[in-house]
Amino acid sequence: MRAIQILFKSSLLILILGVEIYSLQLIVGDQIAVQDLNLLSVFFYHFIVSAAAAFILFQILIPAHEGFQLRNYIFFLLVIFYLPVLGLLGLILAIPITLFCGSRSEESTSSIKISKVRDLSITQEPALGSQAIDLGNLHGLYRSKSYHKRLQAVYATLKLKDLEAVPLLHKALKDPVDDIRLLAYALLDRKENHLSKRILKNKQALEKHDHSNSKILILRIVNDYWELVRLGLIQGEAQTHVLNMARKYVELGLKQYPQDLGFNFLYAQILLKLEYFQLAHEQFKKTEELGMDRNNLLIYYAEIAFHNHQHQEVKRLLQDMEFPTNYPKLSAITQFWQKAN
Repeated sequence: MRAIQILFKSSLLILILGVEIYSLQLIVGDQIAVQDLNLLSVFFYHFIVSAAAAFILFQILIPAHEGFQLRNYIFFLLVIFYLPVLGLLGLILAIPITLFCGSRSEESTSSIKISKVRDLSITQEPALGSQAIDLGNLHGLYRSKSYHKRLQAVYATLKLKDLEAVPLLHKALKDPVDDIRLLAYALLDRKENHLSKRILKNKQALEKHDHSNSKILILRIVNDYWELVRLGLIQGEAQTHVLNMARKYVELGLKQYPQDLGFNFLYAQILLKLEYFQLAHEQFKKTEELGMDRNNLLIYYAEIAFHNHQHQEVKRLLQDMEFPTNYPKLSAITQFWQKAN
């Protein structure tokens, strides 16, 4: 796609160069007498051609992530305007050299930057100041039109908790700049790789322990599987596989500790994510019987009721919530259902 765009722009530049040469022939040739020539029209026509050529050359020669810089555009415009034909020809001849050097530089920079991401520590990313990072300001920084500020925001996620960092990294996967997309992908891969290695390590440790000492290891394995899903680090069929693995290990834990509140609550959440709504409802009821506050389970009951198309039940459950402010992300939904007929 990029090659086609470059070919198209290059063809336009060749066409513009041809028009420039033809205009020059009209001026110096015998076809039109100088006294009959409208010089103002010729200069205006030349200016329009120069402006168009300068814009195309600017897009080809200047990296996309640098944005539109007026001073660079004016430089191209002046070179072409004051050096008809020769200025345009010189800049066209510079395109292959610039593209070759730029691609080599970009490739080497990206390979160094991305290959080292898994080994980055918090102290290695660009400094953002000594003050603590504000998540709202960081999202504002990422919305900047500046490539460097958006890149800085992505690096800053190394100082955030995973639950705060991952949404911004997912947003960065759609960034128009290749370097930012690659960095975001590498950081997400780094988080997934870290959890996967920890799961493998705990599985190996579990095989070496007898069942009397396995509770903590099983809980760690299930929590890490659940974290992969909760953070959105995996999608599609891979997510279903991970959920089933989490279910396998939590059921192993429940065989040994059937009354453990932590195992039962995790099991209920996994069943809900797998869309086993009836089983999930029964399991949440069991966690309630084991001592979990019902107010903390109302949101799960409401979700199950919604999937079962029990809309009046959804409304009733949300109205029963004593502290809806505990769920800031769901406040709008809560208000909607509370006002619904």
